[in-house]
Amino acid sequence: MDYTVIEKGPMQIMGIDLRTTNENWQSARDLPPFWGKFYREQIQMQIPNQKTGEVLGLYCEYEKDHTKPYTLVAGCEVTVAGSLPKGLVIKHVPAARYAVFKISGKFPAQLMEVWQWIWKGNLKRTFVADFELYPLGFHPETNPDLLLYVGIK
Repeated sequence: MDYTVIEKGPMQIMGIDLRTTNENWQSARDLPPFWGKFYREQIQMQIPNQKTGEVLGLYCEYEKDHTKPYTLVAGCEVTVAGSLPKGLVIKHVPAARYAVFKISGKFPAQLMEVWQWIWKGNLKRTFVADFELYPLGFHPETNPDLLLYVGIK
C-alpha cells in the first residue's frame, strides 16, 4: 500500500462527536447514522471560523488502539475556536507525523480496504489522532477522492 510521510502542525477541529468501538463491528452500525446526522442537520454550516471548508473525520481519544473505544469527530478545521455553538465540540490535535494515503475509487469500499490494511499492517501508529480529509467537491458517487492521515511515530 503506497503512502507518503509528512509532518503536520497542530490543528483545532470543531464538529459533532461520537464514542464508538470497532469491537463486534459496532462502528459499522454507528458511523452511517452519525455521518447522516452531520449532513442532514447541516452541522458544517454551524461551524464558525473554518480554515478551508473541507470536512474531516477525526479519530482521537483512543482507549488503547484501534480495537478499543475511540472518539470520532465529524467537522472542520477552524482557525480560532472562539465561542462553541451548542452541541458542538472542539478537539485540539498536536503537531504530528502522518502516513498519508490517497484514496480514490468506490466509496466507502476503497476507504475500508485501506483501513483494513492499516489495522493488519506494520505502521508504528501513535493512536493520538488520525483523520480522513474530504476535500471541497467530494461526493461519494461522482468525486470519491479523499486523503487518510494516520499518525505515526
